Amino acid sequence: MIYLYPNSGKRATLLLGLFMLGASAMAQQYYKKADSTGTAGSAEAAERLKRVTLQSRDTIGYLPNSEFLLRTVGAVSKVSMNEVKKLPYTSINQMLLGRANGVDVRIPTAEPGKRSSVFVRGASGLLLKNGDLFGAQPVYIVDGMPLITEHAFAFDVQRFDFNRMGTEIDPLSFLNVNDIKSIEVLKDAGATARFGPLASNGVINITTFGPRSGDLKVEVNGYAGISIKPSVDVINGRWERDFRTQFYNRYASKEQFRSFPGYLADSTNSTYYGHADWDDAYYRNGWSTGLQAAVSGGNRLANFRFSVGQASEQGVAEQTAMRRYNVNFGINIMPVKNLLWSTFTSASVVNRDRPQLLRDRMGDEDYILSLDKPPSSSASQVDQYFEYLEKGLDKNRNANIRVVNTLQYTFGKYVKLNSRLGIDHGQNYRDLFIPSTVNDGNNFVSNYDGLHRRLVFDNSLEITPLQKKGQHLSVTLGQYNQWDMWKYNYGRAFKGKSDYIQIYQPGSNDSKAGASHNLRLTANYKDRVKTNLASFYANFDYNLKDKYSFNLYLRQDGSSNVSEDERWQMFPTLSAAWKISGEEFLRNSKLFSNLRLRASAGRIGRVFHDDYYKGGPVYNVEAGWEGTPNMSTYNGFPVLNAAYELGYISPGIGWSYTDQLNGGLDISVLKDRVNISVDVYTRQDKNLLLKVPAMTESGYTGVLMNGMDIANYGGELGVEAIIINDKKFGWSTALNASANKTKLLRLPGGRTDVVLGNRRFLVGKPVDKYWLLINEGMYETNADVPAGRTYQGLPMKGGDPKWRDVNGDNNIDDGDRVVTGTHNPAVQGGWANNLRYKNFELNMLFSYAFGRKLLNKALADRFDFVNREGVDDIDGVKEFAYWTKPKGDVDGMYRYNPWSPVRAYQAEQTLFLEKASYVKLRSLSLTYNFSGAWMEKKGVQQLRVFVTGNNLFTLTNYTGGDPEAFDYFGYDQGVYNLPSPRSYTLGFNLQFK
Repeated sequence: MIYLYPNSGKRATLLLGLFMLGASAMAQQYYKKADSTGTAGSAEAAERLKRVTLQSRDTIGYLPNSEFLLRTVGAVSKVSMNEVKKLPYTSINQMLLGRANGVDVRIPTAEPGKRSSVFVRGASGLLLKNGDLFGAQPVYIVDGMPLITEHAFAFDVQRFDFNRMGTEIDPLSFLNVNDIKSIEVLKDAGATARFGPLASNGVINITTFGPRSGDLKVEVNGYAGISIKPSVDVINGRWERDFRTQFYNRYASKEQFRSFPGYLADSTNSTYYGHADWDDAYYRNGWSTGLQAAVSGGNRLANFRFSVGQASEQGVAEQTAMRRYNVNFGINIMPVKNLLWSTFTSASVVNRDRPQLLRDRMGDEDYILSLDKPPSSSASQVDQYFEYLEKGLDKNRNANIRVVNTLQYTFGKYVKLNSRLGIDHGQNYRDLFIPSTVNDGNNFVSNYDGLHRRLVFDNSLEITPLQKKGQHLSVTLGQYNQWDMWKYNYGRAFKGKSDYIQIYQPGSNDSKAGASHNLRLTANYKDRVKTNLASFYANFDYNLKDKYSFNLYLRQDGSSNVSEDERWQMFPTLSAAWKISGEEFLRNSKLFSNLRLRASAGRIGRVFHDDYYKGGPVYNVEAGWEGTPNMSTYNGFPVLNAAYELGYISPGIGWSYTDQLNGGLDISVLKDRVNISVDVYTRQDKNLLLKVPAMTESGYTGVLMNGMDIANYGGELGVEAIIINDKKFGWSTALNASANKTKLLRLPGGRTDVVLGNRRFLVGKPVDKYWLLINEGMYETNADVPAGRTYQGLPMKGGDPKWRDVNGDNNIDDGDRVVTGTHNPAVQGGWANNLRYKNFELNMLFSYAFGRKLLNKALADRFDFVNREGVDDIDGVKEFAYWTKPKGDVDGMYRYNPWSPVRAYQAEQTLFLEKASYVKLRSLSLTYNFSGAWMEKKGVQQLRVFVTGNNLFTLTNYTGGDPEAFDYFGYDQGVYNLPSPRSYTLGFNLQFK
């Protein structure tokens, strides 16, 4: 595998920066020759300039094939970049939270640089494990290039579903906010159809600042900030002993008393009964900085933009951090008459320091450490732990290069030829070494090399045969090709020769001496997935009198990941809009300045991410640690077997697709001082793949087949108002709200329900609900238990939970679980206000979510101490944060018998289901805009300074942690869901000639 990035991110930035500075210097030489103000050839240049129409899109570097009506008819939410640039955000998803309507942003942890997720108008499938998230994400388009993100196939060789192996980098952290001109969320078929199957989950369309015509302009943007470490209620062994003693005194037998944990039995042990100050070493105030500079200029024949930036962010826990270095260069050139060439190149390097949570580390190693006792509550022990880890290694390096080239040739007045070639290339590399001092005396090493690459080639011919007064017809015919590839090499091993040998050198049977670690404790994995997409499309735009707009988009897609007989499918989209305010009866209205009705309906294909669905049943080698087969094979060696773990793949797997219907109304009144936008929609994801349970005797874990349909439906409201707009004082406000519901419409094979893990899905019911036992109290004594009442056949006794017998069979089992509660809010959105007084601006953003419910798993685990104490299982892990008073209604919990075989404190019951609605002050910024004649004299076009606070307070009745910090499945896992910290930032924006 070939890697493009140097060993140092700074070196990468420096080399790329020098190269692109040289390129920009060459471009400037060209400008001087072609500029109409020059002495040589000025008449020729002036004549050529007369024939060039300057359009806003000329400055972007990507000319869309046809978006005349797709934008005016489709449902689109825009993010105010003016306010976002005042915030120390390092990810696009952070910018969307509370600002984009119809978007649900999930950030399970505030760890800098880690992957997060976004759902546009709901999730498109069942979310049962982390790997399912990859197929439910929108596509991110940057300057016309659809970005490629990581693949879920690495989960196939992982035992634990915590983190994807590799660097787990947020693919959007490569972008610098100061290079972004606009962010739009495209939500319905009318807006997304032109992006094809990639857009079935919605589109995040990002446009960066591109080359511009005009005098040379220089921009410098910078900030510095601090994130405040959280305040925690620390405890030591005395609190935990007192907490458990109440259960021991009431329920424990003599034998159970004798098994009381030794680390809690000895109150003289300072390791656990000393001063609890572990948080002083575990948490810190984190600093963040950012600096970006850009230069742009030129004329209509040739112009450019070059920028370079740096950003760093320290996390508040576990010494986490990320560092980013990025460089961008764009150029527009018209070398000959009617030919415009645009190119944009972006390169970024992101390095991050990951947390060393014990659970995650065991997941990385696939090895359970000794769990006889937890870490100490003393800061000195935390310091020692991190000192040992510093003698190890955990390097996470990520590089991304993106190049987009566009050619446009105009044939007269009516015909344009567009051609676009783009590549998005990403590589990530992780070196991990855990010394023996913190790993039960056995060091561990692993190496991950990953690569993902997308190549797109798009050609279109746009014909405008009708351009009469009051009428406009545009026809675009085109073809699109896309080639995607993901691959990785991964190796890991135990018991190295020394803690000073921190590289992975696998060796072989012929060269055991070359191995860095015990050959019998070495494992190597590699995988590669390649997918291709070919498309032909036609787009018809018609506009009559700027009142009636119609668009028909037809697309024929062929995917390499679909069986041969089903490979090609046609996907149509129809959009229309009526500008009612343009009619005679409203043209002179004093109330309505704009009134527009719009609608769209369409079908968009869905691309399978895996390539093994196209040929029916597959065969592979299923081998475990040390090459030991997971099943009996010939002579004890792994050989080709049916893929029992993967599941049986039904022959003839066909396309999945999305049917969308959207209706919208845009209203502007009082001379555009009040703008209202309303959308209602339904989206049905059809013919989805599902792995349904198989008969045990078949040996397969399930059967993969088409036939699942899921609906998302809801509405969105956006209101913007300019309340006061005087010369000295101004006040504007904006409110957005969205509601989304889900429903399971169909299951494969005519099923009406299916149980998958700890979830049950019923046709006609929502797919985002928990599956829980209904808790109604506690049986205080044996006499309180109904005669013959059992739990899965086990007699229930006093001290057990009083769970509702829903089906009335006197036996509590899965038949008594009900589908209830959801982590998806009933309504969510944001409320922004902008106050202006002279040169001062005060901006605030509140985000909110109502109707959300979470399972407080962290609290459930704390009460379930009996089943988690000293067990050889990942559930028995205790972190340093174990020495924190549990968050939740501890005193109000029932004191069940924790030794009961009914597993009284299992998380999947309504006892731990809590309302988690909230209102949060997301950001508050104060800005001063400098003005005066001195700025003109000094050539300063803009200078502003700002101070910003983030996550300042949250109003909620949730008794657990932050109601925004939970995993993707609705569980609050405590320390594993670190909330976003409160932070303060001071920054500036400067532009000058």
